[in-house]
Amino acid sequence: MTALLLSLGPHDALAADSREQVAARASVAPGSVIEITGLASQAFEKEIPALAQAIAHGGDVVIGASRPRAAQALLDYAAVDMRACRVTWVQVPFDRDALRRGYGTPWFPVIDRTRCTGCGTCADYCLFSVYAVDEALPPSGKIRVAMPQYCKIGCPACARLCPAGALIFPFCAEAELNGEIAAPPQRTQEDALAALGDDPMRILAERRAKRRLIDPAKFDQAERDRITFSGIL
Repeated sequence: MTALLLSLGPHDALAADSREQVAARASVAPGSVIEITGLASQAFEKEIPALAQAIAHGGDVVIGASRPRAAQALLDYAAVDMRACRVTWVQVPFDRDALRRGYGTPWFPVIDRTRCTGCGTCADYCLFSVYAVDEALPPSGKIRVAMPQYCKIGCPACARLCPAGALIFPFCAEAELNGEIAAPPQRTQEDALAALGDDPMRILAERRAKRRLIDPAKFDQAERDRITFSGIL
């Protein structure tokens, strides 16, 4: 049995007994739990050598993390192949205030592939080429995070509008956006497509007329996020 404890970043302050919680779930000694820190930064570089080595043999793996959905999406982004493993996730407590104090570091979106429908809402709304369409991906997941470095630090606007709740910003302080809980779909895919259309610049000019098609509170907050963190109306 392999036991891992993942810390997503420098402001991911896990509970003091996190190692013991993971060890108990895996029925191993606490000292045998492999701790991997800075998962988001390593995923950004698409190289997590300690994790790759730990799971190389496959088998049963217990992984503890503060936000398992975010951790899984980061591993997917880094192309870590877990198919040979039987993974059990353990959600360990963490200090939410520490996350708020460190808001935005590091900052880029990842995609929950169990939810993404490939609708393209995120790519249409984002003005900074963070997302791209990849025809090599399955039909339900053609969207990928192509240019994470272009994302505006602190802005989770696209995640607010995702109709499937598939976008995760691991270091956003909001539980529905950081993978801590499963965010419910905000509206239908048809509404999202009707609202965003083909041309994001045209949508920016017409957004007030089309707001009736989008959850007003979510859209207003998304617009405030974009203006606050990018300065673009």
